[in-house]
Amino acid sequence: MIHRPLAICLLFFCATAYADYAASPKRPIDLSGYWTLNVAASDDPEQMLTERLQEERRRRLRERRAEELFRPLGAPPAIEIEAPESPSQLRPWQKQRQENFRRMLGVTETLHIRQEGSTVTIASAVETRRLTAGASSQVSMPEGQLADSRVGWDGEWFVIERKVRGGPGVRERFRLLKNGALEYLMAWSGDTELAGIKVRRVFDRRAASSEAPNADGGPVR
Repeated sequence: MIHRPLAICLLFFCATAYADYAASPKRPIDLSGYWTLNVAASDDPEQMLTERLQEERRRRLRERRAEELFRPLGAPPAIEIEAPESPSQLRPWQKQRQENFRRMLGVTETLHIRQEGSTVTIASAVETRRLTAGASSQVSMPEGQLADSRVGWDGEWFVIERKVRGGPGVRERFRLLKNGALEYLMAWSGDTELAGIKVRRVFDRRAASSEAPNADGGPVR
């Protein structure tokens, strides 16, 4: 039997652990603007991806060599399934896999953000997302899994959190720095080849143009 004070504490803990993010920041914050990547101040997600894939390739090679030690005499060799070194030699499924990884890492040199009340629209080179702060929903991940999504404000940070039950998870955070730049953090976790990758990027504000490209190359409406 659970004592009443303990039960209250457990309920409070659960409510806190699963509480949604706020629908608005505690103080006025507007992320709206046209933003360009500051390469010198930012991590290179494509380089991180290359290193991760090379690390995976080396790991599989070590495993294959270890298997060869126990392969019966006269047995056929293992089938080579590693990706070619040259990107031009990649098979269609390998190209799609790398494109999914690029989308998962949000590789882009520009951002166009519009913040109107609790609605935040973020357009990059890979996609356009219209998000409602304080809301929870289910969304599709780049690789097709269904993820639980929570969006909203955590202090000065605008947070987008997606988690597949028993699968990959990603947390994205945006905030304004004191010098007026936009800081963006992304961290992957869970059952994914990108688990452990953390990316920091800084975007500088640029002069507004009449149109800002979205993921399809057209203006954001």
